[in-house]
Amino acid sequence: MGNDLNIKIVGLGEGGAKTINKLIQAGVGKNKRVEFIVIGNDENIMLTSTVRKNIFLNRDLTIIYKNIFDALSGAEMIFIVAGLASNAAKVAIPIITSYAKTYNASTVAFVCKPSILENFLRKTNADYTLNNLRGKVGTLFVMPAEKFFVFRINQPQISLNELFDVADDVFCQGIRILLDVLNDNSVGLEVFEWKDAAFGYGEATTALEAIKLAAKFPTFEENDLKTTNNILIRLTSGNSLPRSSVDAAINFIKAQLPPDAETIFEINVVPLLGEKIFASIICKRE
Repeated sequence: MGNDLNIKIVGLGEGGAKTINKLIQAGVGKNKRVEFIVIGNDENIMLTSTVRKNIFLNRDLTIIYKNIFDALSGAEMIFIVAGLASNAAKVAIPIITSYAKTYNASTVAFVCKPSILENFLRKTNADYTLNNLRGKVGTLFVMPAEKFFVFRINQPQISLNELFDVADDVFCQGIRILLDVLNDNSVGLEVFEWKDAAFGYGEATTALEAIKLAAKFPTFEENDLKTTNNILIRLTSGNSLPRSSVDAAINFIKAQLPPDAETIFEINVVPLLGEKIFASIICKRE
């Protein structure tokens, strides 16, 4: 693996399409071998998609299968982003994982479980789709919709659309983090084979505060850090960090982990960050 991989980022359904649009607007994958694909059956959503490859699901399954395989042609790494309850995810995910198995492509999926407010059919769709993902992708990030309520904790009411806007933003950041890992071509590449994983991130003016925010990120379950055996921690700053600053961040996070956890630390300098420090954590769920 490395930064010369042919990468396809596939958004499924309305949520996936919105995440793809946000990634494109943010310039993610620009000047790299990254191609965006949107798959769905809602024409209004598809027509607002900014990608060149849009696949409609209102056709014969054999044609859909061929269209998805053709769109993924040459892919060495595939990112999937979707709401699990969508019909697009139910139809397309088995085809995408079939392609990945046939052509030995690495896969990472970011998926959102439906809210308890959603109907029985969507929850049944989500269970079916999740079963088609587990064990069939290299790394799977599953987040319940309720986790995203925390991001709007001060709002007395929040609609499902607002909730999923938050999910799109979080998934967008998760994909950016993993693309950075690929771009650095470092030992952290093992995160692409962790099966079940969680991630968090934070930005502050010190490494310690940034890592604290990342460790408390709402997408983590209570025991994710306490029980993990594998974790990747990345610190990205606008300037070189003093050793004391790095040590403080490392000591804080190590205190949250099992003593025998395999820990990978990466430190990067990106001048555009200025005085800010961005911390990200990816941990394997046991």
